[in-house]
Amino acid sequence: MKYKQVQPVTKLQPYIRYFGLLESDGSCNQTKTFKIIADANPGLIFQETTNSFTDINNEKLPQLYLHGLTRSNSQKTVTGEYCNLVVCFQPNAIKSIFGIDADELTDSYVHLNDIVKNDLASQLLVEKRLNKRITIISDFISRLIVKNKHCENLQASYAVTNLNINNDDGLHRIQSELNITERSLQRMFKANIGVPPKLYFSICRFQAALDSVRSKKFTSFTEIAHQHSYADQAHFIRDFKMFTGTTPKLFSQQANEQVLNFPEWLS
Repeated sequence: MKYKQVQPVTKLQPYIRYFGLLESDGSCNQTKTFKIIADANPGLIFQETTNSFTDINNEKLPQLYLHGLTRSNSQKTVTGEYCNLVVCFQPNAIKSIFGIDADELTDSYVHLNDIVKNDLASQLLVEKRLNKRITIISDFISRLIVKNKHCENLQASYAVTNLNINNDDGLHRIQSELNITERSLQRMFKANIGVPPKLYFSICRFQAALDSVRSKKFTSFTEIAHQHSYADQAHFIRDFKMFTGTTPKLFSQQANEQVLNFPEWLS
């Protein structure tokens, strides 16, 4: 597998984390399995090879589709060659760009054409150069942002940027700093991010702990649990299994993670 990551232009960085190009490495007829790990980021996927990937239910994925935040874990499989262009959005970008509540896409995906009529796939198929494809998508998203009446929610942006995941009081502090009620915080997260604030906190904390597992610079999983304010090792393991579908030990042994949060799973 070959992977390349490209940063968006400055004006789109509040909405897009990065563009990623995921390609098979030469001709191959093998079936490969990729894990989907909860990471709090929705995305837009373009498959150059039509329907090359299938979801966990063995359903063919659309050529161009939008997916929401994943609350737990899932997987995709692919047989043969593939070339996918990925747009990884910021956690609160769906409503700002597409004008729909983020929770409508949580744990699911839809044809982009079902959200907004477009000819983006045909444009991308004609243009083979990566930089030109990124420009096409960037221009498309920029037009949607201008057209969309639901402009960026600055409170949601503040929350996702300033949430302290190493402190169990992080959500209370955000609520206090924004001077909003707990109910208002719940509504804001549901509409702009797609999950309740406590679950978003849990996913972000897990991701920080996963970085520690990736680094291999730890003496025990208990150490990681304490570093990231888990009650104990058992709590950390439960979260890890919920968000990855496996244990930290098996993840370290079987995840070929060239792409963060989308590892090829080695049997």
